[in-house]
Amino acid sequence: MAKRTFEVQKDKTLPFYKRYMLTVDEAAAYFHIGAKKMYEIIENHEGAKWYLDSGRRIMIKRELFGKWLDQQTVI
Repeated sequence: MAKRTFEVQKDKTLPFYKRYMLTVDEAAAYFHIGAKKMYEIIENHEGAKWYLDSGRRIMIKRELFGKWLDQQTVI
């Protein structure tokens, strides 16, 4: 059986617009919302489908949060 080799990208950093999930700070920068306001939104929308609490940090599902944000008139 032939051994498979995989080339590793040296720069693994993807731009924000290509990522599925963002940290709270990244989401705040991407959506032009302050980090404090992002945490407030998360706190007020417990159980929302656009975020994932991994225990150590909260991750924002970029596209779902963007769609949710489009429906809001005030944040």
